[in-house]
Amino acid sequence: LAEMEEELRYAPLSFRNPMMTKLRNYRKDLAKLHREVRNTPLTATAAGRGDPKYGTYALENEHMNRLQSQRTLLLQGTESLNRATQSIERSHRIAAETDQIGSEIIEELGEQREQLERTKSRSDNQQAAAFHRHLTGAGHPGRSGVLQILSKPLNFLSRRDLVLGYKTAAVG
Repeated sequence: LAEMEEELRYAPLSFRNPMMTKLRNYRKDLAKLHREVRNTPLTATAAGRGDPKYGTYALENEHMNRLQSQRTLLLQGTESLNRATQSIERSHRIAAETDQIGSEIIEELGEQREQLERTKSRSDNQQAAAFHRHLTGAGHPGRSGVLQILSKPLNFLSRRDLVLGYKTAAVG
């Protein structure tokens, strides 16, 4: 019973409370049976019980029947405790398996996070390189990049100047 009680301390709360109640009841029943066995005399007289010739045997038989029923109750209690022990052991195994699965999931999620961060970093680098090529015109021979265009003096012609054929001097 003490081992059962120790096992129940680590069982899930929803399972632990009802089983602790059962365990206390078994403990009480066992104590009651022990008291009855200690208080029952081994020799008895036939006083007031049927035929005096068979009185002792009748009392012994009654006592044996009572002991047998007590043994039966004790065996039932032991079987119940054994089932509870097995159930607790299964609960421990399931909890350990669940813990292992959870650890594996956390590890896998960490790996996925690292992979996503590397992918994001590569994407950011590629976008920055593309933006740089666009600004400088690299990768397109003969084309000017945005920076080259903005660094040159601009010539502005109005529509009127184009129509009239005037040329304006370059600004700069």
